[in-house]
Amino acid sequence: MDSERVLHALDEQGFPAFEQVSVVVIRELLDGLVQVQGPPAPMAQVTDTSVPGPGGPLPVRVYRPGPPDGRRPLVVFFHGGGWVAGSVDLVDRPLRGLAAATGAVVASVGYRRAPETRFPGPVLDAYAAVDALAPRAAEFGADPDRLVVAGESAGANLATAACRMAVERGGPDIGLQLLICPITAPARDSPFPSYQEFARGYVNTRAAMEHFWDLYLARPEDATHPWAAPLLADDLSRQPPALILTAEYDPLRDEGEAYGRRLRAAGVPTTVSRYAGMLHIFFLLPRLAAFQEAVDEVGRALRARW
Repeated sequence: MDSERVLHALDEQGFPAFEQVSVVVIRELLDGLVQVQGPPAPMAQVTDTSVPGPGGPLPVRVYRPGPPDGRRPLVVFFHGGGWVAGSVDLVDRPLRGLAAATGAVVASVGYRRAPETRFPGPVLDAYAAVDALAPRAAEFGADPDRLVVAGESAGANLATAACRMAVERGGPDIGLQLLICPITAPARDSPFPSYQEFARGYVNTRAAMEHFWDLYLARPEDATHPWAAPLLADDLSRQPPALILTAEYDPLRDEGEAYGRRLRAAGVPTTVSRYAGMLHIFFLLPRLAAFQEAVDEVGRALRARW
């Protein structure tokens, strides 16, 4: 399976533009991707639990790929979906693949979604989850001193905010942030060439991103808050080391790579990898060769870090 075949299949199914359908339909469309993700990788243990959040319990699904040897990193992961869609079920098979390839314990977190809960609600959920899961690492067979905060798309955006809040609030200590196709700057009036080049026709479009931002923000001025737009933050010097994965055919490509450059300029060890020929949703499609390449790269980054 490659990006051209993915686009052709979606076109044959009459996959509509996200900005032209209701939130309910957006959620149904993303949930439908589970049907093309392939078989689930076996895990030694999968545990459904929860952690307290500011609006009530947050669902968490924990994947342990092998024996609880106490040296495995704990990866706290936030799903994508433009802040309005997605779930722990959507990323179940990708995260099984991530755990299997890296040997890490992966904790997949569900958070309140827009427009029912707008900014900063999902951000507060993300930080609360990281803060609650970090001291439970040993319970899940992981090392409390090897904490990774990760996410894909809007989930990567929440991961950056959780990292920033951890610095602002004195913990927990995050050893690495893993950002896959991250949202780092407002969509409206975006100056990045990738927003022009891939504005339409590549699943995630400029109009869709503008729509997601409109649904997410409580006020237009929130678009410049560093919890919402980390690329616009004044100071990035205290952020955790980062691995940023971008997709070539993605409007968000350039802003993700710009965030990597800003982190490096601030003295933060950062690696940025662009996945050639890939769409924004490539991490949701474990049958792609690029997915396996990505999780293998994450595994190398974890071994290099610890």
